[in-house]
Amino acid sequence: MPAPTQGRRGATLLELVIALVITGAMASIGANAFTTIIDHRRVIRESAIDMERAAALREMIRGWLVSGTVQIQQGGLPRSRGAASAVASASALGAGSMGSGLTAVSAAASSGEEVTFVTTAATPAMSPNVRIRLFVDADASTPETGLTMEYQPSDAGTQIPLQRRQLEPTIGAMLVEFLDQRTTRWYKASEATTITPVAVRLTLQPAEKGTLTGILQVPIVLSMRTGQ
Repeated sequence: MPAPTQGRRGATLLELVIALVITGAMASIGANAFTTIIDHRRVIRESAIDMERAAALREMIRGWLVSGTVQIQQGGLPRSRGAASAVASASALGAGSMGSGLTAVSAAASSGEEVTFVTTAATPAMSPNVRIRLFVDADASTPETGLTMEYQPSDAGTQIPLQRRQLEPTIGAMLVEFLDQRTTRWYKASEATTITPVAVRLTLQPAEKGTLTGILQVPIVLSMRTGQ
C-alpha cells in the first residue's frame, strides 16, 4: 500500500508574493488616508488662523471708528461731525513742519472710496489722538497693496511725520457710505457732500479674481450721533 500523503507545510512562492502585494496595497491605502487626515487638519488650522486674523482686523477698524470722529465732506470742505471747525483733508495728512532728520511722506493714491477720522483708540502711533486715513492703495510707487492706513498724531505741534502701513493685501476695494438723516438713504462718500450723515458704513471687497474671508465682507456700520 502506498504511504499516506503528509500535510503540506509552509506556503508556496506564489502565495507569498500575493500576500506581500495585498499587504503593500493595504499599507499604501493606510498611508494615503493618514496623509489626507493630516492635510485636512492643516487646511482647518490655516482656515482658523485666517479667520482669527480677519476677525482681529475687523474689530481693530471698528474700535478705531467707535473711539473716533469720522471726517465728512460737506460743501467741498472736509469737516468732522459735531466739530466746530473744519479739519485737514486726507491729502494734507503729511503736511506741516517735520523735525530735523525726519522726512515727510506724501499721501498715496487711493483706488476709490476712503475714510478719514481722528481716533483715541490704540494705534501704531502710540498717541492719544491720531488722524487715520483708511484706503485701498493704488499707488505703484509705494510697497503697500490692498487695504492700507496712513496715520499721524493730530496733536498740535507734532513733529512725527506721516506713516503708512499695509493692513490686508487681499482687500481690493472699500465702499464708504453715509446714511442721510433726512432721506434715510445711504450715499457713497463721493456723493455725500450735501447730506447730514447720521451713520457710516464700510464694506470691504476682495481684489479682482481673489477671495476674502467672509467676516471681512460683513459691513461695518456705526452711528455718527453724539454719544452713540
